[in-house]
This record gives sequence, structure tokens and C-alpha cells, in this order.
Amino acid sequence: MMMSAIVPHIPVAGVWTSPDGHISLELRADGRFIETRDDFADVFTGVYVLVGETLKLFEDHGAVVSGTLSDGRLSLGTVQRSAFHTEVEAPIL
Repeated sequence: MMMSAIVPHIPVAGVWTSPDGHISLELRADGRFIETRDDFADVFTGVYVLVGETLKLFEDHGAVVSGTLSDGRLSLGTVQRSAFHTEVEAPIL
């Protein structure tokens, strides 16, 4: 019999803003996120999972962003877009 461990998601709430102030990412305690850019609200929305310091953002239209949340600092890696299988660098917030 194979055993698997369920690692609990850590709910967080807060808003992180890019150093230039153009991009903000809100993580909600309900597991949803909202990204805004300049004056455009809700540019990207979806769900997030935080396990330890590892963060995954699952955008409602299929993109996945990996990152870390450590000591209050949010760093995002590459964006994987399922439809085109391309990767682009995400900003550090």
C-alpha cells in the first residue's frame, strides 16, 4: 500500500508591489490572488498555493507562476503558459 503525505497550504493575506509601483499582487486568505498593473484592475486572477516558502500561482486562464515567499519578500520566477508552452520572466515584487 502506497502512502502519500498531504502538505497543508499556508493561507496568507497581503499586497506586494513592484519597486517601480506599476504592478501589485494581492494574496487573499481564501486562496485567491489578484494582480493589477498601473490603473488596470484585476489583470490576472486565480488561486495560489503556499507550501513552506514555495508559492505557486495558478492563473484562471491557464498560466502557472512559481515563486517564493520568505521573510515577507515575494519573488516570482518564470511564467508557464499552457497554451503556448512558453516561459517569460515574472517581476520581483
